[in-house]
Parts: sequence; C-alpha cells; structure tokens
Amino acid sequence: MIAAMDPRIDIEAELARLQQRLAALLAEHGGRKAAVLDAFSAEAEPLTARVPAEQAALVNKRLNCMLAAAGLVAAEAEGEPCPTGIDADDPSAPPPAPPR
Repeated sequence: MIAAMDPRIDIEAELARLQQRLAALLAEHGGRKAAVLDAFSAEAEPLTARVPAEQAALVNKRLNCMLAAAGLVAAEAEGEPCPTGIDADDPSAPPPAPPR
C-alpha cells in the first residue's frame, strides 16, 4: 500500500492545476464569465470538499484570488496581496519575493 501524500503537497498541486485549468476554461468558454465560473467551480469542488478544515479559508482565498486575477470576480480588498503557498498565513514563513 502506498502511503498518503502530505496534504499540503496535494493542495498545492491541485491549486496549481486549477490555475492552469482556469486559463484553459477562459479560452474554452470565450470569456463568458458565468460559464467559466460554473466550470471552474465544478473543477475545484473535489479540492474544496476534502481540504482539511484548518486550511479551508486559505484555499478559498487562493481560489478567489485566481478568479479575481482573471477578472471574473471582484478582489476582496484593494491592494491586499493574494497569498501564495499553503503556509501563506504562517507568520514564520518567509515573505514571497517581490515581483520583477
């Protein structure tokens, strides 16, 4: 039997996959917001249904940031950076590198 993977790795891998799928969904649906949101929601549901409770808020925030960056929903707070990485809310985690 194969041991279960670290859930943080699984979550990061799934978030990365969803980020790539979002770009594809935008192209597939010709930018029709409602269709893209419905399709993205269906693709994200397996992750959001099984994410550990202690990471649910961060995962939802990351998903919302993806949608906001794609122009599909309004950003939560103007100028507030979106978290990156599963430890984004961990104050001991190093800050992300500034954009170039």
